[in-house]
Parts: sequence; C-alpha cells; structure tokens
Amino acid sequence: MKKILLALLILGSGAIAFARLNLLTDQSRTSATQSRAECGRLTGEMAELTASATDLRAQVEAKKTQLAQAPPSPVSGPAATNALGDASEHSRRVAPAELLRRLGFGWNSSADYILVSKAALKAMYLRGIDDKGAFTPTACGILGLTPAERATIEAAFKRVEAEHAEWVKTAVQRVEPAGDIVADYRLPANTNMAERIEAEGKTLLLETLGPERAELILGYAGAWRFGHGDLGATAILFTVRRHPDGQQPPIWWQIEAEGGNSASSDRIRSSDFPDVFRPIFPGGWRDLAQREGFALPNDFE
Repeated sequence: MKKILLALLILGSGAIAFARLNLLTDQSRTSATQSRAECGRLTGEMAELTASATDLRAQVEAKKTQLAQAPPSPVSGPAATNALGDASEHSRRVAPAELLRRLGFGWNSSADYILVSKAALKAMYLRGIDDKGAFTPTACGILGLTPAERATIEAAFKRVEAEHAEWVKTAVQRVEPAGDIVADYRLPANTNMAERIEAEGKTLLLETLGPERAELILGYAGAWRFGHGDLGATAILFTVRRHPDGQQPPIWWQIEAEGGNSASSDRIRSSDFPDVFRPIFPGGWRDLAQREGFALPNDFE
C-alpha cells in the first residue's frame, strides 16, 4: 500500500512540474514575441529620427548658403562708417541700426525701453542721485542695482553728508555785508578731507559694483557733490544781493566754487536754499533772513 501511495505521489509531482514547465515556456514565447515587436517599433522610430535629422541638416546648409549669397545691407553716412570700421569690410557687415532692427530692438519695439551702447551711456548726462543722496529710479534701472547694492552705497552717501555737515558748522565764515550784498558767507577748502572722502568712496564703489558702474555713479553724483560744496575740494562763496530800487524781484542769490561751478537764481524761493549751508541755517531762507535782517519777498512761498 505504501508503495502505491509513493508511486502516486511521484507521478503527481511530475505532472505538476511538467505543467509548470509548459506554463513557463508559453510565457517565455510570449515575452520574446513582445520584445521582437518592441524592437521593431524602436527600429522604425530610429529610422524616422535619422531621416528627420538628415532633412534638418540639409535645411541648415541651404540657409547658410542663402545667407552667404545674400547682398549686404546698404550702409551710408559718417556714423555708419565709424560704426562699421574699414570700408573694405562694409560688404560683409551689417550696420548697427539694421542689426538692432533685425533683432527686434528698434525705437518702437518697446514703449518704455531702448537699447544703447555702453559708450553712448557714458557720454550722456544723467542726474542719477538726488539732493538727499538717493538713487533715482532711472539710475537704478540703468545700473541694475540690487536692493543690497543700493542700500550700501546710499548709506555711504549719508555718512559723507553727516561728516561734511559737522565740518561746515566749524569752518563756515561770515563776511559783514556791504553795498548791495545783504548776506555773505564763505567755506574754505579742505583738500585733505575731500581727497580722503573721494578715495574711500571710489574703493567702496569698486568693491560693490565693479569699475564700469562705479565710473557711471561718479558722474551721476556730480550735482550732488556740488550741492554739498564739492565736499571740501574747493572754497565756496555764497552771496545774497539786493536788486536796484524798484527792480523786481528785490533780492537774488549766487553760490560758486572758486575756479569751478556756480549756480544762481534771480529770485529767492522757499525750496532752493543751498543744501551746503543748511547745517548752519536748518530753516533755510527764513533763518538766514532773520540772522542778517533782510525781508523776504512777498512771493517767497
């Protein structure tokens, strides 16, 4: 009996193993068929991509040939000649204005912006820093200032203003008015202070912005420097004068740097008191008029 059961067990195991083997064989055949199909599909796609690449290369070569055979853009005028260099190269180069037009950078390309060269930017006058030592929005856009860069430089302007103001309080000289002069004040030069401020400022600008933007800012700060007495680089003369009797307006003022810039106005206005003397007269014209005993005009405000 045991032998019979053992034989049946062996036969059953064999049958199961055989069935399992057949199943694995069928699965292998199916997988192989699918792999061959996938391989065929990928081979077809590769052939299509190869054909496309060949076609694109042919198009690129054709465009290169057309570009090489195209006639050069007309160039005329001294400005174009200077821009393009030697006349022998004109046939192979495009005028800058034409190039900008092709790239979409013409005057009418944007309602807000135009593209100019760095050389043109250096040649333009721009008051990029206001009377308070803050950058104007235009200067910020041109220079591409980050908030951190702007804060660093404007803080330096504030420090210079404070130092210069303290010096003005001790250095200003009053001259007794005479003749048509109703107020007369002088600031002597302080070249040591001016040279130190300039050297420190250049170092800060170079470290913060690099040489090109630093050079532009030094130009933009010209009006601010003059408004603060050239920071001691030259002596400053400030006079307020009376017009002849009956002439209107009755008084006018002038401020000038010895041997340099000057500014004046044919009348006194409440908003145009010279900033360099505000450390002495924080109330502007009212404080000065009270100190020197002259009357402000009726249209002062």
